Amino acid sequence: MAFIYTLSDTPAKDFDVARSTIKWLPFANSLVHIGLFMVLSVFVLRTLVLSRLVSQPLIAYLTIVITSAYGILDEIHQSKIEGRTSETIDVVSDIFGSILIVVFWLLLKKFPSKTQKW
Repeated sequence: MAFIYTLSDTPAKDFDVARSTIKWLPFANSLVHIGLFMVLSVFVLRTLVLSRLVSQPLIAYLTIVITSAYGILDEIHQSKIEGRTSETIDVVSDIFGSILIVVFWLLLKKFPSKTQKW
């Protein structure tokens, strides 16, 4: 969360070099959001699994809700930074990254490998 906050707190002019380097890549901004929130979702999911405070089905929903809420708050915060804007596609990308991790986790639980011990 701190890494995402730091990136969000950086003024737009500091991203000029990075933006010009990857302008050839379509949807680069969305791909970055998806990747960052996939990592965040792994941490949230793992924390909920290890805490054993909630049931297994609720873990999936909580992971998506927690990371989505953080994504929305991050966009609100980002809109207050010089040169930055808040975009709906960024929130959608954040939620999509979270859903990808939850789906992957559910598939791992449904089809565990023969060497995996749950």
